[in-house]
Amino acid sequence: MRNVLVLLVLAVSSGAAHGQGNSADALFAAIRDGRELAAEGMVLRYGADVDARTLDGETPLHKALEKGMKDLVRALLDAKSSVTARTANGETPLHMAALNQEPYFAAMLITAGAPVKARNDDGESALFWAALSGNVATAQRLLEAGGDPDMPDLRGSLPLHAAADVGSVDMVRLLLARTSAPAARNRDGLCAYDLARERGHEDVAKLLEFTR
Repeated sequence: MRNVLVLLVLAVSSGAAHGQGNSADALFAAIRDGRELAAEGMVLRYGADVDARTLDGETPLHKALEKGMKDLVRALLDAKSSVTARTANGETPLHMAALNQEPYFAAMLITAGAPVKARNDDGESALFWAALSGNVATAQRLLEAGGDPDMPDLRGSLPLHAAADVGSVDMVRLLLARTSAPAARNRDGLCAYDLARERGHEDVAKLLEFTR
C-alpha cells in the first residue's frame, strides 16, 4: 500500500513539474475513490492545486467535505484552499459542510473565515441546507456564528419551512426559538405549519399550530 502511495504522489509531482496539468485530476480522483491519505500527500507534499475546479465548479475542498474527510479538509484549509469558492450553482464549501451531522466541518470553515450568510443561486444559505438535512448540531453552530434564521430563499421559504417540510422536530424546535417570523409565508402562500400538514408530519404540525 505504501509503495502504491509513493508511486502515485511521485507521478503527480512529475506531471506537475512537466506542465502536464494532471495534478488536480489526480487529486480529484483520489477524493472520489476515497483515498484520503493519497490526497493528503498530494496537498501537503506535492503542492497539488487546492483551488482547482471540476466542470461543476467544485474545488477539492467541496469534494472533501462531501466525502466527510476530516484530515483532508484540515490539510486543504492549512494550504489556504478558498472558503469562498462557489460551484456553478453558487454553493460555497459551507453549504457542503451543512450536509454533515457533525458540526466539526462547519466549525473549521467558520474559523477559516467562511461567509455564514452566503447564499447559492436559489437563495439558500448553509443554514437552510442544514435545516433540509435535519442536522441540528450543525445548524446550532451556524446560528452561533451568525446564520440568519429569517433569511428566505428565492421562493420566500425560511429555514423553518425547510425543517417543517422534512419533518425534523428537533430542527423546528431550534429554529422556532430563533426566528422572528414563525408564521412567514412563502410565495406559494404557505407557512411552515402548512408544509408540515401537507407532508403528514403531525408532530411538527402540533409544534407549529400556534403559527397558523
